[in-house]
Amino acid sequence: MSSVGSFESLDELPKKSASTSVLDDDLYISDSESINSLRSRSHSFNMGYENLSVFDLFDPYALTTDFSRKVKLNTANLKKFTKKQRDKLKARDEDFNRLKGQLLKRLDKFNDRVTHITTTSKTEKLFYSFALLQIFVCGVLVGEYQEWFHVYYSVLFLCLMPVRFSTYYKRGYQYFLADLCYYVNILCLLFIWVFPESQMLFISCFSFAFGTLSFAVITWRNSLVLHSIEKTTSSMIHITPPLTMYVIVHQIDPEYQLVRFPGAAKTASWNFYKGILYTSLFYLVWQSMYHYFITIKRAEKIKQGRATSFEYLRKAYSGNALGKAVNSLPEPLPVVAFTLIQFGYQLLTMSLCPLWFRYKLLCTLFLAFIFIAASYNGATYYVDYYGKKFEKEVITLRQELTQLQAKKED
Repeated sequence: MSSVGSFESLDELPKKSASTSVLDDDLYISDSESINSLRSRSHSFNMGYENLSVFDLFDPYALTTDFSRKVKLNTANLKKFTKKQRDKLKARDEDFNRLKGQLLKRLDKFNDRVTHITTTSKTEKLFYSFALLQIFVCGVLVGEYQEWFHVYYSVLFLCLMPVRFSTYYKRGYQYFLADLCYYVNILCLLFIWVFPESQMLFISCFSFAFGTLSFAVITWRNSLVLHSIEKTTSSMIHITPPLTMYVIVHQIDPEYQLVRFPGAAKTASWNFYKGILYTSLFYLVWQSMYHYFITIKRAEKIKQGRATSFEYLRKAYSGNALGKAVNSLPEPLPVVAFTLIQFGYQLLTMSLCPLWFRYKLLCTLFLAFIFIAASYNGATYYVDYYGKKFEKEVITLRQELTQLQAKKED
């Protein structure tokens, strides 16, 4: 009777649709075809038992043999069904563990990527300390040891340039090294060490430094990111030349200025027209060399995708009205238009040089404004760069989890 009762309990199993395979992670798995098969066998067994007649009792051996055979058959079917469900459960557990392992690996990778974003290398930490030290040294020299600042500027430039050359050549940016900012720094070094008596060179250096270089911090968004060698170098290339000219004009002792920088000492007042003339001549020299050695001699390299300032600006400002107007011109007029725009930009930015030359306070406030702009750009870079990188990693992780979920459902 216990065997018959166990078979009857199969009828009490909940009837599930053929598509249902997993009822619960911790309960059991039903299989409609197997359960229906067992139900049919159990039903046939019960029907045979209930339809016994009095005559069957006269042959008890045959009755018990048939009964035993049916019991063994149904017991074997039940064991087979149980084993089948156990194997399915085991397979499901293996799939679940596999997916769980994949998820844990991807979470570890995500954590590694986030850790890489939020941490810096030893080189970056050292350069961060170096950059902070340079800001401190600049303050000390400008305030107390003005006669040494031009030496400090020269050494700093010569130390940073080899690194800039190396990194730009590796990245294919070497044509950027022919830009106006490097040309102006070289002019400043020539004035300091080779032609300190040249009034023409001094006026040109002052105009370029307080014109194009200073305002480039705003227009090109130079960022004072202290852990980045590249960005800090760019900021120093644009900020230290006007700071050097500021020290030579407003900070050093007049007697020392007369001996060491006679070209600056002879400039008692700013002649606006001479400023435009001298600056235009030096600008023409640079622009002529640039177009010959870069635009013409390296035309094939540029067509192959080598980056230049002109190509960068064409793409960067292609969305505004001025950029669309320049890009719509037939070749070679876009280059001519770019040259004229850049020259006009230099003349416009240097128009305030008479104020910076005559009034020390205004010149000081202007340099402070440029430094604050570079610092603000650096702070914005930190927030935007790390915030966007972290957001990108979160989106990537979400996509990977979605893919894992889809595999699990399949």
